[in-house]
Amino acid sequence: MVAAHASNVSGALLPLADISRIAHAAGALLLVDAAQTAGCVPIDVQALGVDLLAFSGHKGLLGPAGTGGLVIGAGVDAGAMPPLLQGGTGSRSEFHEQPEDLPDKFESGTPNGPGLAGLAAGVRYVMQCGVEAIRAAEMNSAAMLMAGLSAVHGMTVYGPRDATQRVAIVSFNIDGRSPSDVGLRLDEESDIMSRVGLHCAPTAHRTLGTFPHGTVRFAPGLFTTKAEIEAAVRAVERTAAG
Repeated sequence: MVAAHASNVSGALLPLADISRIAHAAGALLLVDAAQTAGCVPIDVQALGVDLLAFSGHKGLLGPAGTGGLVIGAGVDAGAMPPLLQGGTGSRSEFHEQPEDLPDKFESGTPNGPGLAGLAAGVRYVMQCGVEAIRAAEMNSAAMLMAGLSAVHGMTVYGPRDATQRVAIVSFNIDGRSPSDVGLRLDEESDIMSRVGLHCAPTAHRTLGTFPHGTVRFAPGLFTTKAEIEAAVRAVERTAAG
């Protein structure tokens, strides 16, 4: 079974422990996509019953694009997992077959050395700050942003209202306004960056009832300030008013 830890559209956190119990009761492994949570939400793989955890490096871990990893739990038989790609690994070159040693088995070709060095620097910074502290800061930003946006006339804000049940991803729509038009005005008139449309998640938007136009999405991070959130809310207010 595959599940996202948090939605990249609504920001909602999924109940991984419950999902894990369901998966294991059916005899399945649980693979979690932690792209939205690695580095900004504490994750106890063993306590949550996660068998495999995939993560990208360029989001909460503050690394370059094109980096990421896969955590393979102790209870997973990696020998039974065929690699998606095969080729040179720099080890066991005397054999035509892919080596069984980890991580070589799943790392064919030349690794992205500069990218991984950048990811390592990002991870060190995250560890220095502390994931719990980052989580607290981002929950505060999300709560402030949701409160400000929800007060705007004609506004619909999606996802859980409780900041502890979500990550700092806030999607919204203004009644009668195209998300693309809203995003363009925020950019051109206020220098506010947003992501508009379907966010590579059309099924999620169908569930929210926002397909095919999508939503406008803000994603405050560790370095987002209170003043920037207030400026973003004021910019949305001006856009909604005119």
